[in-house]
Amino acid sequence: MNATGKVQIKKAFEAIAAHFNHTLQVEQAGMKILEAGDTALVLAKTVVSASNMPTTERSATYVFKKGADGDWLCQIDNSYGHELLLHENV
Repeated sequence: MNATGKVQIKKAFEAIAAHFNHTLQVEQAGMKILEAGDTALVLAKTVVSASNMPTTERSATYVFKKGADGDWLCQIDNSYGHELLLHENV
């Protein structure tokens, strides 16, 4: 699911929570940050588990952009791993 804007993102998170019976657990197991100017690429190992799925390690990817105020804002959040995208028609 591709979600943009607060309303769609909220609906996506609600759908994810419902799919996993509100038992989804996500933990970071390592992270590398590649920063260039006002852009940062974050590569992370994420451990995901839920009552209806086995514990799985995923390779999460995030892209952050630094705003004029100096705060970093997430522009792309692929928390559950790029492996999921390989099974879709992208």
